[in-house]
Amino acid sequence: MQPPVDIAVRQILDYFGTCPRCGYAAEAVRTVRTFADHRREIEITASCGLPCGWYGAAPLTTMTGAHAGVRS
Repeated sequence: MQPPVDIAVRQILDYFGTCPRCGYAAEAVRTVRTFADHRREIEITASCGLPCGWYGAAPLTTMTGAHAGVRS
C-alpha cells in the first residue's frame, strides 16, 4: 500500500462522547488520509478529556447535525 499524499487532522468541536474507561467527557479528531489515486480514508479517534490515558476509534457522535445523538 502506498503512503498517503495528504493527511488532514481536525478537531470535532461538537463531539459528544464519553470515555468508556472513566466516564468523563471525551474529545475527538477527524483524520482524512488522501492517496495518489484520490481514495480517502476517514477515521474518528476519541480520547479522554482527563489524563486516564484512554484513546481509540469512536463513532461520530455530535451534539448538532446529521450525527446528533448517534451512539454505538
